[in-house]
Amino acid sequence: MGCCDVILKAILIITNVVVMVAGGILLVAGGIFYTKQFDFFPKLTDYSTNVNSVLIPMMVIGAILFLVGTIGCCGAVTGKSGLLNVYFIIVLVVVILELVVIILGVVKKKDFVDTTEKFAQELFEEYKTVYVGGTGTMAEDRTLAVNTAQQLFECCGLTDGPSYWKTTGNTKVPPGCCSDWDGKDMDDALVDCTAENLGDVYDIGCTEQVKGLADEFGTVIIIVIVVVIVFEMICLAAACYSKKNDMVA
Repeated sequence: MGCCDVILKAILIITNVVVMVAGGILLVAGGIFYTKQFDFFPKLTDYSTNVNSVLIPMMVIGAILFLVGTIGCCGAVTGKSGLLNVYFIIVLVVVILELVVIILGVVKKKDFVDTTEKFAQELFEEYKTVYVGGTGTMAEDRTLAVNTAQQLFECCGLTDGPSYWKTTGNTKVPPGCCSDWDGKDMDDALVDCTAENLGDVYDIGCTEQVKGLADEFGTVIIIVIVVVIVFEMICLAAACYSKKNDMVA
C-alpha cells in the first residue's frame, strides 16, 4: 500500500469516525431527552409540541449521520467496493443538495428577504395596533412571537428602536425589548423595563439588527459551506480511489 493509499484511507476513516460519533451523540442525547425531558425540565410540559418538533428531527439527523459514518468507516477499513459505492452515492447526493441550496439561496435571496420583511411588518404592526393603539385583538402565539423575536435578536421595534413603539402618547415597550425579560411573563403587553426591574431597553430596531447580523455572519457561513463541500469532494475522491484499488486487486 502506497503513501497515497494510506493518506486517503486515513482521511476516510477519521472523517467517518467523527461523523459516526457526532451522529451517535445526537441520537442518544435526543432519545434520552425525548423520553425524560419532563423529568429534567418540568416547566417544558406546556411546550411539549415545540420541544418534540426539535428533538425528533435531531434524532433522525443523528441516525442518518451514524449510518453514513458507519458505512464510510467500514468501507474504508475493508476496502469493499459495495460499501464504498453506497457511501459515494450518499455523499454525492449531499453535495448536490448543498449546491442546490446555495444556488437557490443566491437566486431567491431577494424574494426570501421581501417575504420575511413583509411578514415581520404585518406582525409588528398588528402588535402596535392592538396594544399601543388599543384596537382589536391579537392571538397569543403571535404576541409571543413578536416578543421572542425581540429577545432573540436583542432588538426593539421593527425599526428605529424603542421609538417604534412610543407613539400616540405611549412611553412603554413590549417586554421582549427588555434585556432581563424571562421569555415567559406576558401579563402585560407593554412595560417600563426600568420600573419593573426588567433590565435595559434594547436601543436598535430588529430590521437593522438582523441585517447587521446577516452581513456579519453571511460571509462566514458561505466560507464554512465551501470548506465542507471541498472536504466532501476529497472524501468522494478517496472513496472512488479506494474502490478502484479494490477492483484492481
